[in-house]
Amino acid sequence: MPKESWLIGAVGDVFLDRKDTSDAFAPAMPILRELDLLIGNCEGAFTAHPEYAPSSTWRVVSDPRNAEALGPAGFHVMACANNHTMDAGYRGLDDTLAALKRQNILAPGAGANMVEAERPVTIERHGQRVALTSHASVFQSGYGARDAMPGIATVRVHSHYYFPDWDESGRIEPGARPHVRTFAWPEDIERLAQVLSAAKSSSDFVIASFHWGSAWKRGFLTDYEREVARAAIDAGADLVLGHHHHFLRGIDFYKDTPIFYGLGHFVFDLTWIGAKLSAFEIEKLKAAYGDYAIYPREGYPLLPFHPDGRLTMIAVARIEKHVIAEVGFIPCVINPANQAVPVALESPEGRAVLDYVELVTHEGGHKTRYAPSTTKVGGFTMIAAAPSA
Repeated sequence: MPKESWLIGAVGDVFLDRKDTSDAFAPAMPILRELDLLIGNCEGAFTAHPEYAPSSTWRVVSDPRNAEALGPAGFHVMACANNHTMDAGYRGLDDTLAALKRQNILAPGAGANMVEAERPVTIERHGQRVALTSHASVFQSGYGARDAMPGIATVRVHSHYYFPDWDESGRIEPGARPHVRTFAWPEDIERLAQVLSAAKSSSDFVIASFHWGSAWKRGFLTDYEREVARAAIDAGADLVLGHHHHFLRGIDFYKDTPIFYGLGHFVFDLTWIGAKLSAFEIEKLKAAYGDYAIYPREGYPLLPFHPDGRLTMIAVARIEKHVIAEVGFIPCVINPANQAVPVALESPEGRAVLDYVELVTHEGGHKTRYAPSTTKVGGFTMIAAAPSA
């Protein structure tokens, strides 16, 4: 019998590169096992035969045995359009998709050519058909799929650098720091709309996943993210999920449709940062990006990110009578073992996550309000998100 009420869950970046993956998701399992559909972002390549792409820099590559923990954790879909999927070349892409397929995990966003990479995956839940797509706007040169070449699905973006023609005193100042505006390629927006519109015509729900934005600025929202999210909703998306930043960002609504602009990371292992970076390189990173740069952090050997990156969430959408009746999240804190641990809202840790989400929501210019829900998942109260009246 189809359930009248069921749950979609989503988390941000997921990648395992550790000696023992058996308990990587253990603290979150009471919640994960209650989700009828669980979505993550596969932030790297699982292969024993890496053929490094020339344009890759920090290569996120792990043995395919590490991927074997994803199925038991409950993942049904892993979005594969991001800036690390192709880090191990075409062979690595094939091995990654095969590792996910062996666990019956669907993998939108990458494939043997552009059509395959952009093709939605579909899954049935309680008599309803859900379609999911995955696209990236942040990626290395050459990672995008083409008509007859493997790669990831992309929405390309123009960056326009300009000097404002006046400041508060009416002054024009040559050499001033330029402003940056970003715009998605119109032809990519049109193609995205066609993909989502076709998915909507044959599905009850459409979920669009995007790898986008700036990873170095807390709460910052680029122009194109808002443009792409709204274009996706106009074309039929019922839920928009964003990731890439390694930090949580705000939740917004457009036409009453929820947009999670940044889900942060969930269980994302970066074991090699300390070994690969010299002290000189670390100082260069700090000079360029400040404390939000990626470099080794004491006490967190797998998590070389600013302490803000230890605050994360499990996004939840409750489906009721064939519509999304409520959205929100379960707050989580990442521990030194790099496990995402759900925390109660009434705890200091839960309050810290909510305070942070409210902060980045404000910084992103959103008007969303948050409040405890009556929905419980795995014994934890969901924090509901809703547009301000």
